Amino acid sequence: MDKLFKFNPYEALKSILEITSYHTGDEFIEHTAIEIKKLFQADLVYITKAIDFNPTTKVEIIYSTNEKIPKIIDLNGIPGKFVFDNKIIKIKEDVKYNFLDLLEEKFESFYGIPISDEKQNCIGHIAIYSKKIRDLPIELDDIALIYSRKIERELRRIALEKENTIIRKQLEELTITDTLTNLYNRRYFTKVCFNIFAQVKRDFIQATLAYIDIDDFKGINDKFGHESGDFVLKHFSEILLDESRKGIDFIFRLGGEEFCIISINTPLNFASDYLKRIMETTSNKFSKTKFGAITLSIGLVEFSKDFDSCDEILSLADKKMYKAKKEGKNSLVK
Repeated sequence: MDKLFKFNPYEALKSILEITSYHTGDEFIEHTAIEIKKLFQADLVYITKAIDFNPTTKVEIIYSTNEKIPKIIDLNGIPGKFVFDNKIIKIKEDVKYNFLDLLEEKFESFYGIPISDEKQNCIGHIAIYSKKIRDLPIELDDIALIYSRKIERELRRIALEKENTIIRKQLEELTITDTLTNLYNRRYFTKVCFNIFAQVKRDFIQATLAYIDIDDFKGINDKFGHESGDFVLKHFSEILLDESRKGIDFIFRLGGEEFCIISINTPLNFASDYLKRIMETTSNKFSKTKFGAITLSIGLVEFSKDFDSCDEILSLADKKMYKAKKEGKNSLVK
């Protein structure tokens, strides 16, 4: 029986070029594993990345040609363990493993190729299993290492893209967030209000807008100083967040001591009850501080198709808030 594996170097290099030309990201990893399985006439191929280092004891499967392979593999008891000495491992028959019983198949030979980073640290490996007893020519090592280097570069690119996505999200949050209170800012309020008003006009949702002003805030600044004023703003913002309902209430600081809450699918009376709870909680919590009970004046408006713009809704809520001020403060006008 001829156990010597025969391969065409030209076809192998051509396949590498095609994969790197047409695929990127997770798709690249998947197609690479499938192509390696075909070129190496294998029965199972999976590509891993190390979970721990010095020594590496566990790996995560990035892609496997058999979906029954566990997502996390313990290297103890399988030949892949020795690949993490940063060397190619070849076993031509009677390969031992500790997890492939899940497949209800018997594999004879194993070919493991390290995936190394720029500092020559082994960060993962390519595992190639065959049901046949076979010798693999040394010329295959060069082809295998080319695949390995291509995979390492793509993994690095994928990781960089994920980092960039996180950074972009953080920058986006900075542009829509008030730096003092961590609430949404006025700029983002304009965008959200416009989108919600558009949905109201199409009868997709109902919504209310509450305009909130902290009563006598100038007196707090004058008496206790601006740092204390900032403390009040931050503490009040925490109260708003604690009392808010996820996916229903969107809270904004419009500027100074003025805040706004847009509530989705909340009838006017329910929104009024919700805001009265905020007023009561605010008064109770601040009464235990040096500032004493802090009160709020609130104007509440329901979104309606009768309005021409978001500015008109906000303006009406603002007028109702000032009406609450004139009526003695610590009140809600709807």
